[in-house]
Amino acid sequence: MPGMRASVPEVGAGWGVFTRLACGMAALGVCVGAVFPYFAELLQVPAEYTRAPAFRFACLGAGLVLGAANWLLTRRVIGTRLRLLATRLTDVAETVGSPLAAGSSAPLPRADLTLPVGAPDDLARTAAAFNAMLAALDRERRFRSVVHSTSDVILLIDPTGQISFVSDSVRDLLGWPADELLGAPPQHLIHSDDLPLLVGEGGTGFDLSSGGLPHVLVLRVRHRDGGWRYLEVTSSDRRTDPVIGAVLLTARDVTERMELQRQLTHQATHDELTSLPNRAAALAQGTELLAARRGEDQVAVVLLDLDRFKEVNDTLGHGYGDRLLAQVGPRLRPLVRDVDMVARLGGDEFLLVLPEMSPTGARAVAERIRAALGAPFLVDGLVLDVDASVGVAVSDDGPTDIDALLRRADIAMYTAKERQSGVEVYDPAADCHDRSRLVLLTEFRRALAEGHLVLHYQPQVSLETGAVVGVEALVRWVHADRGLLSPAEFLPAVERTGLIEPLTDRVLDLALAQARAWADQGLVVPVAVNLSARSVHLPGLPDRVLSRLAAHGVPAELLQLELTESALLAEPEAAQHVLERLHAAGVRLSIDDFGTGYSSMGHLKLLPVDELKIDRSYIAEMTRSPGDTALVRSVVDLGRELGLTVVAEGVEDPATAAALAELRCDVGQGYLYTAPRPAEEITGWLQDRLAVAVTGS
Repeated sequence: MPGMRASVPEVGAGWGVFTRLACGMAALGVCVGAVFPYFAELLQVPAEYTRAPAFRFACLGAGLVLGAANWLLTRRVIGTRLRLLATRLTDVAETVGSPLAAGSSAPLPRADLTLPVGAPDDLARTAAAFNAMLAALDRERRFRSVVHSTSDVILLIDPTGQISFVSDSVRDLLGWPADELLGAPPQHLIHSDDLPLLVGEGGTGFDLSSGGLPHVLVLRVRHRDGGWRYLEVTSSDRRTDPVIGAVLLTARDVTERMELQRQLTHQATHDELTSLPNRAAALAQGTELLAARRGEDQVAVVLLDLDRFKEVNDTLGHGYGDRLLAQVGPRLRPLVRDVDMVARLGGDEFLLVLPEMSPTGARAVAERIRAALGAPFLVDGLVLDVDASVGVAVSDDGPTDIDALLRRADIAMYTAKERQSGVEVYDPAADCHDRSRLVLLTEFRRALAEGHLVLHYQPQVSLETGAVVGVEALVRWVHADRGLLSPAEFLPAVERTGLIEPLTDRVLDLALAQARAWADQGLVVPVAVNLSARSVHLPGLPDRVLSRLAAHGVPAELLQLELTESALLAEPEAAQHVLERLHAAGVRLSIDDFGTGYSSMGHLKLLPVDELKIDRSYIAEMTRSPGDTALVRSVVDLGRELGLTVVAEGVEDPATAAALAELRCDVGQGYLYTAPRPAEEITGWLQDRLAVAVTGS
């Protein structure tokens, strides 16, 4: 057994070999001395001499001397070499004891213990065999020293499942002395979660069945201080080896590697700023849930975007924005279940993946989340208010892949942002990305390039004098197969793409070219052009508008730009900056569909606008609905108080026009005067109107 000291057997009591040899030699001398007188008679020595007592005593003495000489020679020649061999064997036995098993002493001093071989006799062969044994012991000692000094731990597990050998490196690796582990089962050192890798089906013993132990496995092993270390264990079944007769395990510390791997995995699947799962992790979770759902199980995704977050970054800096984003996760996590995932997709977008969730439940979660985000955030002593637009999509009988589900949630979120409603559930009617609409966009791109877009114009008439005060330009698409398409049939899809800017530029060019043509004919008519919400926030819009005015030779006061309330509310500071530049250049500005949005009166008075257009939904019922009449009156009074021109859209009968005039509304627009017409038709209408006005005067 390793650790036991080799013992040297002691010589038993009794005569030694050379004592017995001396006695034998003495007896041989006596025999020779006693026999020699008779031998001398055979050599014809006279009997009186051979039989004389003196001669006989002389022969006995000579025999004893000869025996003593042989004994001394044997002791001198053979005994010295045998004593040297015995001394060397004793030294080797003492050296091979405990220090050899421990592998902690220096190599055997071969130069001191080797025997001289000398002449080729039996003793020489014995000396050579001893020297060979010494060399083998030295090689074994060196091997044991390497085994014990390596940083890897080497263990032997005997057929009973106990540790029969462990290298000394186990102390450096796990803090355990080797002798404390000998004879013990390895299970008590293994983490309970990893124990099934080592034990059999019953879970009570080391699995030594054929193929029961993996060749390489990673285990958590208990350190003596109570902590856990990750060890990469390589196993080799050596039970059939007559020398080893056990399972050989080699263990290497891979704790740092596993920790680095864990960190890299965490970084790959989590957002660095918020420590929330990132887009990749959220998509993987959604894919897994959709693939595993059964029966009526539904997966919901809730996508949210922080409103006015850009103002925080622009005003206070990205550092404040980052610290605000870091607070979103802790605010959302308590509002959902443990099985739900809260992830950050990037920027100010966050995603919730909710398994087994109905549309009603998902909307309730979305409402709670939006309410929680509505509470102020405290960042470095500053109280910051943000809001959120939330889109909800549920798998239900819809898409079976997470990308499509996420796209639906994005559409719902965009709808919530447009409507300023806070939370919206996906509605197929609002999806402008289905196949038919993608085809429509492809055709529209070609129509834009080939000049298939035209403008129709609808006059705006003074309710007091009946004079034409302007026209509104309305785009139409001359489709090869479907005929003339109104904006409602293609504009919602176009507004979500980059095509909206080329469309805006084309409409401006067509409208300003017509205004120039009318001016050349003596018809000085202001032209109103609608702007999309995206255009209002582009810093380059004023330069694009002014360059086109200059190119067509149209004074700025003949152009009026109409924009909606929702476009102003999305990013009010950016919109105000753009509008101020346009207004300063002389371009008139109008808020279209007023009353359908959520403008605050305080914000309205700060905008550099010239006109309010009351939405047609209020005008249509005002002669039959006192409530609508009251609303129209309020808007007219507000406009007059702010010094703005008020325009009523959708005027379709004289009674409505009279009611508006009575409320002191400034301008009417609608089918009462004329439907939108192409430029050549509206030109004739304007000329006739002007002729009537001249004749009437």
